[in-house]
Amino acid sequence: MNQSKELITDPVVAANQYTKYLGILGMLWVTFLLITVFTAVKTFSIGPFVLNIAILAYPFTYVFADIFTEVYGYRVTRRIVWTGFACVLAASIITYLYSIVPPSASYADNEAFSLIFKTSPAIALAAIVSFFGGEMTNSFVLAKMKIFTKGSTMWARLIGSTAAGQLVDNTLFFGVAFLAAGAFRLEELIPLTLNTAIFATAWEVLALPVTYRVIKFIKHKEGLDAYDKGTNFNPFALK
Repeated sequence: MNQSKELITDPVVAANQYTKYLGILGMLWVTFLLITVFTAVKTFSIGPFVLNIAILAYPFTYVFADIFTEVYGYRVTRRIVWTGFACVLAASIITYLYSIVPPSASYADNEAFSLIFKTSPAIALAAIVSFFGGEMTNSFVLAKMKIFTKGSTMWARLIGSTAAGQLVDNTLFFGVAFLAAGAFRLEELIPLTLNTAIFATAWEVLALPVTYRVIKFIKHKEGLDAYDKGTNFNPFALK
């Protein structure tokens, strides 16, 4: 007779457990995050809606963050977010330095190169502040809702946490990008913030069937289902 595998729910044990998939998921998360940072200055329209181009890639980071928190716990998500923070900072500094190196006489695209990467420190600041605030909000809400619901209604947890995280994320990003870089016009701020948050949350809803299956698969394979009871939710805590 097949016996169901008992999953580890202790968040401390889960955070220190050997894992098969966390490294792969973490690298994918950082990849989508970096894509967002270096493309976020572009906007496009769908009918009357003005959207940020990052809406095409950035929602993936929330799906991965949902997996991190739902399977491995808040501690692991916090650790990955800090790693992403360091990656974005390093990439922004290096690409900025590349942009100020005088080009060779044969290189004709330096102006276009500089246009993207010379703005990256300010945009990176906006991205760092916003993704940190958004991802931590998403993870906090998801972890708290999981405890409150005793692990039920995962669909409500995923959608609710994403909506909260996206609202914080986009408010911070467009606000900082406007103040620090002048990347957007004042009249664009509210429409961009609301439209991007709504579309990103809608994206989460559409991805829900896949996210559900991935989370269930990874929980079973890793033997983990962390419940963050007694967790220190300070985003700056080391443990």
